[in-house]
Amino acid sequence: MKQYTIDENSGNQRLDRYLSKLMPLADRNFLQKMLRKKRIKLNGVRAEPKDMIHSGDTVQVYFSEETIAGFQEKKVQRHFDLKPEIKKIFEPPVYEDDHLLVVNKPAGLLSQADSSGNISLIDAARTYLKKNATDTKAFEVVISNRLDRNTSGIILMPKDYPTLQTVNAAIRERQALKEYHTIVLGVLKKPGTLTGFLTKDTIENKSAIQSQSEKGAKEVRLDYCPLMNNGKFTLLEITLHTGRSHQIRSQLADYGFPIIGDYKYGDASINRHFSQKYGLKHHLLHSRHYAIKDLEYDFTAPYPLLFKQLLKELNLDREAL
Repeated sequence: MKQYTIDENSGNQRLDRYLSKLMPLADRNFLQKMLRKKRIKLNGVRAEPKDMIHSGDTVQVYFSEETIAGFQEKKVQRHFDLKPEIKKIFEPPVYEDDHLLVVNKPAGLLSQADSSGNISLIDAARTYLKKNATDTKAFEVVISNRLDRNTSGIILMPKDYPTLQTVNAAIRERQALKEYHTIVLGVLKKPGTLTGFLTKDTIENKSAIQSQSEKGAKEVRLDYCPLMNNGKFTLLEITLHTGRSHQIRSQLADYGFPIIGDYKYGDASINRHFSQKYGLKHHLLHSRHYAIKDLEYDFTAPYPLLFKQLLKELNLDREAL
C-alpha cells in the first residue's frame, strides 16, 4: 500500500481526476473498479469517483510499487538554455507574483510543446521559474489562455492549482475581457459585430465560417472597432466573445478584411509584398489587453517591434498623432 497526502496544489478536484493524473496510464474504468473493490480509498474509507478531495486528505492505493510505477508516465525533463530573445520575455514579465506569471509571448514561439521538439513558452517559463525558485513545488506552471504559434501577446500562467482553477473558471464563465489588435487589408470606419458558425478541417488545420449551424459547427462572435485607417489598411481592435480555433483570422477573412501576413486565410500578393519589404513572416495579430474584473486582473502587452514599425510605416500609429 502507498499513501498520498493531498496538498493545496492537488485539492478541490474530483477523486477520479486526481487518480487519472497520478496514474495516467491506468484505464479510467479500471480505476473506478478499484474504488468499488476498495483497492483505492479516500481517508481510509470507500469512496466514489465523483467525491471531492481537499488539502490534507489522504488517498490509499493498495497496489504494489511496481504496479503504481507501471501506471505512471516516465516524464522526460526538457532542459533548455534560454537564448537572449527568449530571456527577454521574463526581463521583466508583464506581471508576476507568488501565484501568477503573465508574459508577452512573441510571434513564432509555441505556447505548448509539440512533436517538433522545439522550445515552447511552457518550457521557457518552467526553466525561468526553476532558476528563480525559492522552494520546490509539485505543481508546474501551465497556460490558461493558449495563443497560436504566430499570434503574440498576453498569456496567463498560474503557478499553483487553486489559481489555475480560479482563472480557468473565470474564462469558462466568460468573465475575461480579451482584446486583440490587428492590421487588416481594407477600410473599416464603423464598429460592428461578426457572428456565425465555425467548422474545423483537422487535416488541413483550417477553419471555415458558415452562416447557418451544421453538424460539428461551433457558434462564434466577436466585436471589432476601427482605431485608424490609411485608405488601404485598418488598425482594428477585436473583442473576442468566443475563443475558437483561428476564429479571428477566419472571421475577418470571411468578412472580406484579411489580416496582413496571414498565409492561411489572407491575401497572397499583399503577404508577399510585406514579406519582401519588411521581412514579415507571420500574421499581425496581437493579444493586447486581458482583464478579469472579479480577480482584479488587468494586463496590457506592448506591441512587438515589427508590429510597431509597421504601424509607423503605414501611418496607423495613434501615438504619433
